[in-house]
Amino acid sequence: MSEAGWADQSQQTLEGLLALVGERFVELGCAPRGVARPVRRLVVLDALEPPESADDLLVAIGVDPHSEAAVALVRRAGEAGAAGVVFRPVGTGASSEALREAAVAAGAAVLFRGWWTDWATAIGMLQAGLSVAREPGIAGVPLGDLPELAKAIALQVGGSVTIEDMDSNLLAYSPTGQDVDWIRIWTILGKRPPAGRMDDMTTAGFFRQLKKSTDVLYRAAQGDTPERLIVLVRAGDIPLGSIWVAAQGRPLDSPANREALRGVARVAAAHLLHDQARREGQGQLLQEAVRALLDGRESAELLATRTGLPVAERCAVLAVGVGEGAAAGAGSVTGEARGGLVRTVFRFCTERGQVSVVVPTKRGVLVLLGSLPQDRARAEDQVRLLARALAEELPAQLREREQLRGRGRLVVRVGIGEVQEGLDRAPESRRTAELALSGLLFGRTRADRSRDDRTRDDRTGDDRGGTYFARVEDVADAVALLHFADALRAARLPVQTPVGRLLAHAPRKGEASLLDTLGAFLETGEKAKAADALGVARTTYAHRLDQTVVRVSGIDLDDPDARLLAQLQLLLLRLDAATQA
Repeated sequence: MSEAGWADQSQQTLEGLLALVGERFVELGCAPRGVARPVRRLVVLDALEPPESADDLLVAIGVDPHSEAAVALVRRAGEAGAAGVVFRPVGTGASSEALREAAVAAGAAVLFRGWWTDWATAIGMLQAGLSVAREPGIAGVPLGDLPELAKAIALQVGGSVTIEDMDSNLLAYSPTGQDVDWIRIWTILGKRPPAGRMDDMTTAGFFRQLKKSTDVLYRAAQGDTPERLIVLVRAGDIPLGSIWVAAQGRPLDSPANREALRGVARVAAAHLLHDQARREGQGQLLQEAVRALLDGRESAELLATRTGLPVAERCAVLAVGVGEGAAAGAGSVTGEARGGLVRTVFRFCTERGQVSVVVPTKRGVLVLLGSLPQDRARAEDQVRLLARALAEELPAQLREREQLRGRGRLVVRVGIGEVQEGLDRAPESRRTAELALSGLLFGRTRADRSRDDRTRDDRTGDDRGGTYFARVEDVADAVALLHFADALRAARLPVQTPVGRLLAHAPRKGEASLLDTLGAFLETGEKAKAADALGVARTTYAHRLDQTVVRVSGIDLDDPDARLLAQLQLLLLRLDAATQA
């Protein structure tokens, strides 16, 4: 196939894909046959997948770009007619030169994932870019210029236009006409629709309807508020934002305007994706600067120049864990939920007048709070009140925005880091915040428990509906136990123990509850209390403990050393189960 034949207008090209995604996510190393060739699909390399084919863009997650395997892969891609291969970031040197030479010989492009992003984000952006239809552009609107796009849509449809992201933040708007539309005016001034308007639409289920919609939606006029047409902008299955058109002096809802707005949504996808890539790239640079400070790798002065956080004023870090039920913060928050969580927590802090920077973690987010009062007691109270508000109010906000959905109850736990005198001490606050969160996840003692009348499972430490926050000293016992457990986890015992015998017996006899039976007695010290904690009849529990647990394990429940050993082993099993979950 000739290079001229590659310019198929029905397919995305390598050039178009790179323009949409941006170099912060994917950088071009070399393209010996140019960037006008089409990209048909994105293929993540997998030994079980069919071999690559013509116009594929291969993602080599597990291949070291310095290796001979990388050179061989580029050659294989060229032989198959693939568009190119994406590797992890690589510096200069002999190995990168060998990769370039292989690309030139094979005719396949070599690309690299951006330094400041991860594979999941880069793949998501590339997939979204491939999903954008190659529609004819709007004359005079450069790629990603949303203000000009809003003006062009207003002229085409005949109304006042606002463009919003998926969190209803204002991205762009057309010039305001002579008609007074207070909803539009307050949206422009506040950079998002008024809170009352948002609450009404959320209660009515409009945002949920919008996220599921595949066509133009209509909202009738209400009082001084004119009628509106709304359309969701997608890149494939990925929602990017929405376009709102308000009537301006004449009826808006007509078949012609609806059809025009459908076409606009297809064209706008490329612009919104490009703008999102730009904004997320800037956000990732900022988040990396915060991580570097919290890890002790960069100075406070560098972060201050990027965020405006004062170097010499008090600061603190909150470690926020999010999840379902007792596992809140123990698992991993990924994908769209991670980005939604960062935005929601940042907005939550901003609405309360708190200067903050939010970065994602596997368990949730870290929140760096700056410009705290110079009086230490006032600063600690302010941080504690914010932690309480996050723990008690954030689950409802996340549910409303459908960013973290599941069948279980959403729970937020917040570890409070110690207030520090300056930004350069933020790593120490981060350390104590994460210790406090770990203690909350593990410990049974809950500091500042939400005051409600819901029941609590004392055996698992899970409060049915409660949310928690604590300083490290509030959960010191749990933190110390975790430290001991980590030290003991690698130890190999030279003898068989009672808990080991129960573990060997349970799978064979189908009596996994024997460990719970023993654990309940060790925690309560009394058979009656243990039976009540497990919710079984006291006679049944006593028989199971005496006739099965003691007989199978050989444990002497009157021996304090035997009880201590069993408790430690059960603790390790509990932690391992939580880690696997």
